[in-house]
Amino acid sequence: AVNRGDSPEVVGRFWNESGFTFPHVLGGTGAEYQKIGKPYGVAAYPTNYLVDATGKVLWRKVAFNEKAMRDALKSAGIP
Repeated sequence: AVNRGDSPEVVGRFWNESGFTFPHVLGGTGAEYQKIGKPYGVAAYPTNYLVDATGKVLWRKVAFNEKAMRDALKSAGIP
C-alpha cells in the first residue's frame, strides 16, 4: 500500500485499526510519485491497487471501498 498526502500519524492510526498486515509506505510527492504513482497511471485519489510480487496489477479501483478491497485480497489468497 502506498499513501500520498496523509500524515504519518493518520496513516499509522488507520493501519493499526484496519487489521491489514501487508507492507505500506508513504508515497510523497515529486521523486517518490515519479517512481510509484506515475508508472501505475494514478490520476485520482484514492486509487487502490493490488499488485503481486512480480508487479502484475491484480485489482484496481478508484475511490475507497473497503469491502471490495478485502474481497480482492481474499481472491488473491491474502487473509
